[in-house]
Amino acid sequence: MTDIRDLVLTADRELFTEHDLSTLDRNFSEDYVEHSPLVANGKDGLRELITDAGDGLRHDVARVLADEKAGLVALHGAYPGLDPDTVYVGFDIYRVADGKIVEHWDGLVDQTPPNESGHTQLDGPAEVDASADTEANRAFVKKAWATFLQGQDYDAAGDFTRSDDEFTQHSGDIADGVQNMVDFLKQLKEDGSALTYDTLHRTVADGNFVLTFSEGSIAGERHFFCELWRIENGTWVELWDAIGPVPPDNELAHPHGAFTSVAD
Repeated sequence: MTDIRDLVLTADRELFTEHDLSTLDRNFSEDYVEHSPLVANGKDGLRELITDAGDGLRHDVARVLADEKAGLVALHGAYPGLDPDTVYVGFDIYRVADGKIVEHWDGLVDQTPPNESGHTQLDGPAEVDASADTEANRAFVKKAWATFLQGQDYDAAGDFTRSDDEFTQHSGDIADGVQNMVDFLKQLKEDGSALTYDTLHRTVADGNFVLTFSEGSIAGERHFFCELWRIENGTWVELWDAIGPVPPDNELAHPHGAFTSVAD
């Protein structure tokens, strides 16, 4: 049986850091489907991306989640050299089937300075706790997502966290502490710029980490929402995110949409 974690890490390293285009034939399916707004469809779109980016491109991976049940692998990292004007930071999600990468989504944003608490978008714990109950943590995060994010019941934060001083925040705009997150979200709502979550398209869960990949809007503009939660004893203790605008599906460089899956 193929180790989906090793498969994706190898293909990602060979493609984005070593620029070995032969990995596309070895590790990607012939009918590979691309959902990234940055890439045209299929393996040809990836070939063009790597060729155009040049020798400076690499992918610095900070975290890896391998969700065997869903056949998904999520990478959390940075892309120096992908754009001459910025470093992109965020998440890639790969679907693996029959020993090949068959589908890909991403949520990437500009790199920002450390937040008020000194945390960057990528620092912090990275090792997966294999002893943690993956499915219990997935269920917990899905419930919390529905209540706190989609339902905008920000006062319910205490139902999902231990205490204010036991919550580490990696968003560039928010300091540590549950109350700082709650206050920030409430202020956005008062300003007419609430984070509106419409659909949770997929979760990638591995031990004590759960990534949610959602579609919604901010002030009427379509956005993607990637939130990576670290769980301890059934509570949120740490959050990394990437949130950004995404064009309508009919404006993408491929026909597959930014969120749905051909397996749905």
